[in-house]
Amino acid sequence: MHGITRRELLAGAAALLAGDRRAHAADDSVPADVLAFHRECRVLDLHIDTPLWMRLAGYDIGVRHRNRLPASPFGWHLDLPRAAEGGLDAAVFGLVINPAEAREELMLPLRVLAWTESGFGIAQTLETLDLIAEAQRRLPDRFRFAKTGSELRAAIDAGRFAALAGLEGAQGIEGRLENVARAHAHGLRMLGLVHFQATEAAYPMTVAAFEGQGLTPFGRELVAECERLRIVVDLAHTNAAGVDDALAIVERPFVVSHSACRAVQDHPRNLSDDQIRRMAERGGVIGVAVERSFVGEGGVERFLDHLEHLMKVGGVECAALGSDYDGAIVPVPGMGDVTSFPRVTAGLLARGHSQESVKQVMGENALRVITEVCG
Repeated sequence: MHGITRRELLAGAAALLAGDRRAHAADDSVPADVLAFHRECRVLDLHIDTPLWMRLAGYDIGVRHRNRLPASPFGWHLDLPRAAEGGLDAAVFGLVINPAEAREELMLPLRVLAWTESGFGIAQTLETLDLIAEAQRRLPDRFRFAKTGSELRAAIDAGRFAALAGLEGAQGIEGRLENVARAHAHGLRMLGLVHFQATEAAYPMTVAAFEGQGLTPFGRELVAECERLRIVVDLAHTNAAGVDDALAIVERPFVVSHSACRAVQDHPRNLSDDQIRRMAERGGVIGVAVERSFVGEGGVERFLDHLEHLMKVGGVECAALGSDYDGAIVPVPGMGDVTSFPRVTAGLLARGHSQESVKQVMGENALRVITEVCG
């Protein structure tokens, strides 16, 4: 930034959060000085599920959409016009893939999806990756399907929205290591071990019956294969025993793409302080989701509480964004879609965090891991 003092920047951000309408436009937009800094940041979200809607509904990310339901539930949270408005430069696009067999523990909406869609497993994984590639072919001046951290940075610097592909659960590779290589060849660069039902690799943290069951032998092989292929390992949804096993064998940095802090909001999808510390010690980065049940009551301020807790417990280097937008969620008030990200920058500045720390949280931490692993 040029010509704006830190005092003026913090005053503008504090005025925004205090509701001083003299400091910003009548539509509650972020003050110009704070917004200018936000647009200097490389903003990356570690988990957005837009490809699900691309596959199910032919959702066009190139045009503006609007979720017309109260509280903006479920989806319709991201498109390229709104990403530009919110200063969101890049995201990991999550691939929600149907298992070959929908088990009892799978949450009902995903069971219905698995029952009604014809595709599952590796075929659906490759199909969804091809949808992201097709978006680049259709929107070459606006969208980039990135395969490395260097490609993400280059796309951002060129003014194109960039997406990295991440598989949400090993059901998408059907228990076969050769399918990991097939997906990698199609552009997959992040892989979660489990979603909401047990996979050949791991067990979900949301099912008490799986407590104490760690990574399977295949899960350990899968982690090693991901690291060999330079695919980022994602521990989101993995139960505590599986996290312990993974932390004992990972050699490269990793992510928990979308979660929050259990000390701030007691929810089974959130991480304990001990987990946060151990993940940070191993170079892990944790993305905070905007889902109301994870975050708790309090809107943007409560979301900021989770980011600050990560920064306090694990250090600034472990905190990131991982909204879970378009993932059938109900966002916290004030964060209804991707246009909300300037409020996060404003809030962190208002709480006294340095510009460098804010840049790390808004995207540089995530970019560091992706670059270290993928190139």
